[in-house]
Amino acid sequence: MNFLNIFFSALLLGSALTPRAQSFKVDQNLISTPITDSTNFSLLNSRLGSRFTFSLFNQNQSMQSGSLGFDMDEQVGLLIGLTVKDKNYCFRTTRLPRNTSYLKNQMLRFGAASMEITGETPEGIKVIFTLISSFTASKDLNDTAAIKTQIFPGFYMQIRVANESQINIDCKLKVALAKTPVKSFNFMNLEPIKPENTEQILFFKDNAHLNSKLALAALKPAAKGAFNEDGFGGLVYEFSLAQHATKEISQIYATHNDSTVIEDKRINLPLKFYYTKYWKNIGAVIKYAQESYEQNINLTQKFEDSLMGRDLTREEKWALALTFHTDLANTFFLTDKHNEPSFYVSEGRFKHLSTVDVAHETEVNAIFSPWRLKLQLNQWTNYIAKKEVHIPANATQNKPGYQQGMTAAEYGPYLYHDVGDLPFISETANYNYGPHMAVEENTSFVLLLYWYWKISKDDVFVKSMLGTIDVLLQSVINRDTNGNGIADKAYGWTTYDANEALKLSPDNTFLGAKQLSAYAVAAEMFRALSNKEKHTSFDDSKKGVVDGEGTGYKNSGVAVNNEALRNKQALHFENHARLILSTLKKAQKKYGFIPVSLDESFPKWKQRSVVIGEGLFLPGLAGSKSPLLYQLSTILKKDYATTYQQSITDYGIKLTTGEGTTWFSKTIVADAIASQWYGINHSSAPYIYNWNKNSPYAYNDGLLNKGEVWIGYWYPRGISILSYWLLKDPSRK
Repeated sequence: MNFLNIFFSALLLGSALTPRAQSFKVDQNLISTPITDSTNFSLLNSRLGSRFTFSLFNQNQSMQSGSLGFDMDEQVGLLIGLTVKDKNYCFRTTRLPRNTSYLKNQMLRFGAASMEITGETPEGIKVIFTLISSFTASKDLNDTAAIKTQIFPGFYMQIRVANESQINIDCKLKVALAKTPVKSFNFMNLEPIKPENTEQILFFKDNAHLNSKLALAALKPAAKGAFNEDGFGGLVYEFSLAQHATKEISQIYATHNDSTVIEDKRINLPLKFYYTKYWKNIGAVIKYAQESYEQNINLTQKFEDSLMGRDLTREEKWALALTFHTDLANTFFLTDKHNEPSFYVSEGRFKHLSTVDVAHETEVNAIFSPWRLKLQLNQWTNYIAKKEVHIPANATQNKPGYQQGMTAAEYGPYLYHDVGDLPFISETANYNYGPHMAVEENTSFVLLLYWYWKISKDDVFVKSMLGTIDVLLQSVINRDTNGNGIADKAYGWTTYDANEALKLSPDNTFLGAKQLSAYAVAAEMFRALSNKEKHTSFDDSKKGVVDGEGTGYKNSGVAVNNEALRNKQALHFENHARLILSTLKKAQKKYGFIPVSLDESFPKWKQRSVVIGEGLFLPGLAGSKSPLLYQLSTILKKDYATTYQQSITDYGIKLTTGEGTTWFSKTIVADAIASQWYGINHSSAPYIYNWNKNSPYAYNDGLLNKGEVWIGYWYPRGISILSYWLLKDPSRK
């Protein structure tokens, strides 16, 4: 994995950093969006894991802000106002202040960790507002400096005022929120703003929690002072600009919320944001942001330049930046009173947290933070169904009672799709399908563990999971009852729940190919991570040796050699992979292509699908050289070009040729697989751009048909487009 080593060497903090921060530069070649009365586009800005948002919302292009994210925040107008020659101008906001006009030609550009809005005055003054959500790569949770850069609950704001006129001018700049300042020690008391004040930090009530505060702080240069008028409270700066001169002002927008974010019902403990481990109050957050300003700006610039500088199309860069924003805004990084960390990725507003099928796409982003995937993998093991559970009738949902996991005893354990309602209550609980996506969740877990292993080199953790892999995959093997290798019983349903054939058909070739992929990478892990040391016997009569794990036992030098066992397990999975290969070859010969299902009694079985090879996605990104996977790709390649042509619509690539649904994140996965495994290059980015470029719910993840958009409420899984960036890495050549 040479490309990963090169990437981390380039991004992690090192001596190459410049000694002082420059103005943050957003690539001017990125696609720009005019901000007008007809602009509906929404862009989420957030901090990793803290749900602290400062998002550009569609209504009047206001800001939406809060310390518990877009589900609990409120629309708050942002005022960036400039006074020139007694005339007042500002960017678009919730309420236009009196005697003020909007800046002309307002345009939005954004990178992965930035948002830039520009505007102009009639006098020839250009104003550039840049919001920066600092980010850099981190290897693990011991990489404290990088973790702090990623998660501190604050944004940097840079405002540049450029005099492009032919005369010298005097300016007054106001930066404010449509909120009334409050005292830092008591949210009930309003902060009086005196005429000659020199305040550099203003506090505002955050309605997410009684005692939470938002803060606006001058960074450099110092503000003249604070103001509170026309419903806006903020800081004011006065300066003169010679012709062709530029003035830059930097500020910090921060929060601190040490209340309970959510209750973990599995362990009966409240969870707080992980950042409270480092910063105990908002003053500490501001102090850190001030002291680390130059470092964080430089690291973020280096990170963003790496993403936006790769050889991608403009639509691909736009979609990559958009979905990176969306991923950040859907993450929770939490801790309990024992300092045990946990990480969740929310499915937008559907409140499924860290579902394994979504992670199969979102955790491409773990390339920058492998620890986030490790925490989820560890958490998921708490939600393995091992027994029957009676679900009573639900009159509200008009569902009868049934046995959830009723097949588990016969076919084996499986991972819950929605982490079993605990610690989070799912709005779509009480599925009436028995096992929750049993086969797909089990295989996705194995593929995600393999991806984590390759990007982290964490042999110790992955080795500890081999027993779990064996149990989950044997359960999948048990679900093949007709001997063709593909699960035909107790398979649950798949992630393609808007497509009948992919969702419900038995002998589903999508699941079969995913089974094969999981078997192949599991075999690789079993062989590579077996204990190969020579077994050392010991005398239990020896002094100090006791039954169990006494001191004598630990000091006796016993190394349990399990290489033969692991090789046996690896061969077992490889044999089942070969069985599926044989089945797919026979199907191709019989039908002339591989249909979605091999069960001819299923009404929609005889369709083609571009997503059958989805199991190749993460192994391909990880650089797998498995002969079994190459054989699978050789089979699937024969059908792919024809299937793709039959799936093209003007709104996207259909998931199956007979049904109109498209999910952009899924066709991105298919694109990446086609590029690496089939040598065929397609890009779904133009579809993503066209259907999201003016969407109030960007990122929309797809369409049910041409006229019916699937509103994803800022769905995070589109970050799978990061795979385009990975596949363009020059170190892969």
